[in-house]
Amino acid sequence: MTAPLPLPGDNRVGCVIDDLVGKGWSWQPGLLPDALLAALREEIHLLDAEAALAPAGIGRDDSFQVDRSVRKTRITWLDGASAAQAAFMTWAEQWRETLNRALMLGLFEFEACYAVYPEGGFYDRHLDSFEGARNRILSMVLYLNKAWHADLGGALVIWPEGAGDADPSAARIVPEGGGVVFMLSETIPHAVEPTAQLRYGIAGWWRVNQAADGLAIPIA
Repeated sequence: MTAPLPLPGDNRVGCVIDDLVGKGWSWQPGLLPDALLAALREEIHLLDAEAALAPAGIGRDDSFQVDRSVRKTRITWLDGASAAQAAFMTWAEQWRETLNRALMLGLFEFEACYAVYPEGGFYDRHLDSFEGARNRILSMVLYLNKAWHADLGGALVIWPEGAGDADPSAARIVPEGGGVVFMLSETIPHAVEPTAQLRYGIAGWWRVNQAADGLAIPIA
């Protein structure tokens, strides 16, 4: 993977854009290029076997906590140091540029983590943007398992913008390997149902540029 992996054709990209405009989320099976899928899958298996992933929490800074009643998963943040991560970051950057041109979202900084849901792992309904700060604007979730079917659980449940706790969901997505979900971080509630076996993926978020005293903060 020495050269940047291309985005899919205009029709597929246009579908993502239309979905985000029309409903705030988009499910794209088989979107991740095969070579990138294989490299990321190999790395997450290795990291998990080496116990390099830590229990994930909820909240941020002073409000951060590990609450097993809300979220049960293990994560490690991507830093782009490996060939697989560097290729993924380049691929994600192409999406940032494309979506900014089409939707003028102002996407600036990207962060992502490997996420492993153990048997019985789950994540209760939530939004990806933390309360009180306009930080995460667009979320991207990628699935890395080789094979998955509905009986294994671990589905991503998505609700429409503004839906209450008792309202019906808009979709229940089986985490098929190579599939990618895009969601507006501030408005689309979602949850991960309990999984019956190890569930591998990546969760990523684009932020807007947080300005201080009128000066843009560069990407670290």
